[in-house]
Amino acid sequence: MITAALPYSYAPRHFGHLAGAYLPADIYARFHRLLGDEVLFVCGTDENASSIVLEAIKQNMTPKELCDKYYPLQKEVFEKLGISFDIFSRTSKPIHYETVREFYIRLWEKGYIYPKEIKQWWCPRDRMVLPDRFVKGVCPKCGAEDQYGDVCEVCGSWYESFEILEPKCTLCGTKPEIIKKTHYFLKLSELSSKVLEYVKVKKYWRRATYNKTISWLEKEGLRDKDITRDYEWGPPAPFPGSENQVIYNWAENLLGYISATRDWAENVFGSPDAWKDYWMNNETKLYCFIGKDNLFFHTILFPALLIAHGDYILPYNVVVNEFVNLEGEKLSTSRGWVIWLHDLLNEYEPDIIRYYAAAIAPETRDTDFKWQDFAEKINGELIGTLGNFIHRVLTFIYEKMDGVVPDPGQLDENSKEMLEKCCSIVERYRDHVEACEFRDGLKEILHLAQEGNKYLNEKSPWRNLEEAPRTMYVLIQVVHALAVIMSPYLPFTSQKILEYLNIDKRVEELRWSDVEKTLLPGHRIKQPKPLFKKIDEKDILGKIKKLEEIKKSFS
Repeated sequence: MITAALPYSYAPRHFGHLAGAYLPADIYARFHRLLGDEVLFVCGTDENASSIVLEAIKQNMTPKELCDKYYPLQKEVFEKLGISFDIFSRTSKPIHYETVREFYIRLWEKGYIYPKEIKQWWCPRDRMVLPDRFVKGVCPKCGAEDQYGDVCEVCGSWYESFEILEPKCTLCGTKPEIIKKTHYFLKLSELSSKVLEYVKVKKYWRRATYNKTISWLEKEGLRDKDITRDYEWGPPAPFPGSENQVIYNWAENLLGYISATRDWAENVFGSPDAWKDYWMNNETKLYCFIGKDNLFFHTILFPALLIAHGDYILPYNVVVNEFVNLEGEKLSTSRGWVIWLHDLLNEYEPDIIRYYAAAIAPETRDTDFKWQDFAEKINGELIGTLGNFIHRVLTFIYEKMDGVVPDPGQLDENSKEMLEKCCSIVERYRDHVEACEFRDGLKEILHLAQEGNKYLNEKSPWRNLEEAPRTMYVLIQVVHALAVIMSPYLPFTSQKILEYLNIDKRVEELRWSDVEKTLLPGHRIKQPKPLFKKIDEKDILGKIKKLEEIKKSFS
């Protein structure tokens, strides 16, 4: 069971999102399908946040109209990039509302929910209660300015909305007033020790993820949290006396993974109860792929909710990535300091984007998207090493051997050594990807192409015609192995290679056992073409110049 962070439906996805959550999750899903495992990969848009209500007001639309406008755009970008979700659902669907209702009725019945009178902000100008995202002010913990009324993006602290200092209504800028309302709270304090017990055994998590989670639980612990809000958009709160309130976004969006699975079971798979085979099956391993800004929600809050309910499995691994910066500075969508995925797709093939995202994946630290580095890695590594090796082998066989895999005769020690190297590199690749070390997995793919190029140059079949059949027989086996292990990273390219190899198989049909299969003498291949188009240095200089102009306009 694989999940990727639910994106807000109204905001486009940028390169950092791809490298931080969606591509690693997709590589892992494709890899385990390759191994022959039963895999379900779910995601969907997060449509009930107060920020969506706020954005809808700004655009003079209803929240539903806003989400209906942007959902297909999100879905299209993921499809073009080859992100292989089994379903891309929506948290505004009735099946999500039903999932949330059932879940919280269970928590109410078990005594984890209770009513409490709280202080809330009221805007006298707009005549409305202000949910957390409708208030901005100074963080009461660290003093950071321009923070929302629920969590500080600078220090990461959570606080109650009424605790924020120097508050202002985000709609009109008016200073709000305090009023009292009855809301419903989740007894997180009763779950703190249980979550800590769950996390302590997760020493195979990435070190930073494990350490941050343990530190938070041991130093901060969990406090009871308000989980209802006074507006109409979102799953209705199902508690007695909670009319005209909804379950707040952070308490319901995590359940979007479950409702997406139910959506898949009912509307894709055609068996409404099939979702239970994943969420209520102790043999299932649940992997959640997220960025570090979602760490608390997935390593602490999500397990707490699932523990409170009692029927669901808990995440086996929460794979947390750091951030991707742009030319040495943090991304800023408001300033235009960002690389949008839809813009990249207008200029580059999806596998070129996937390659660079995997090559600079922010697995243990923040990384940097640099246009010059992008060009160098694509032209030098992807094209110069990987693409060049595959094209050389296929072109030689097609042009010099009539497109037929030659009979190698007796394999000599050098040939056996090359094939053994191939096997050992493939096994290291497997170990890295299984451990969610995707950058290292990509390096093994490049390493295999480098070893192949080295062997090809040493054997020089264009000069040593007598040994050419043996040389090219060995190398086409390496190309075939590359096509298989590349498929989780570069599925579109892998499909092209299969076609050139004249293998009538979709990339999704490949299995790990295919790595060991050999193309037999006499097998005919098709005419190959270059796999990638080189990136023009002039285009890159234009991109850099454009960013310099953006920087000047905000300096």
